[in-house]
Amino acid sequence: MPVASPSEPQDVIEALNASLNAHDVAAGRALYDEEARLVMATGTRVDLEGLCRMLTGTLKAFPDLHMTVLRWVIDGETVVTEEVMEATHSGDFAGIAPTNRRVRVPMVHVSRVRRGRIVERVAYHDTAAIVRQLEVG
Repeated sequence: MPVASPSEPQDVIEALNASLNAHDVAAGRALYDEEARLVMATGTRVDLEGLCRMLTGTLKAFPDLHMTVLRWVIDGETVVTEEVMEATHSGDFAGIAPTNRRVRVPMVHVSRVRRGRIVERVAYHDTAAIVRQLEVG
């Protein structure tokens, strides 16, 4: 018997984080509406393909990446998560060869979930924080 897709907003975002921690970009993609409004921490808007390319590249550079939700704020279809990403830099990232350094990046995601699909997700974090943590001396 197939497992039912999550429908409550928090359940959908929990499933998204579980897919990211499992490094399963396809499973995460399935949780989004095809026309979702996706805004990166740089303020750049991307489509679902662009998001998946970014996640795939990030997982190649940080193959042990793990996201932890520290706080949830839920208001109807809006879910705000305060998270921390922790990972080891084991692949090329932003033109930086692997350093095997650990990084820790606090972030916030504001998501809207409608009818069991993410229709909007906006990321907030210091995009340069990763690069600063990888710099030598």
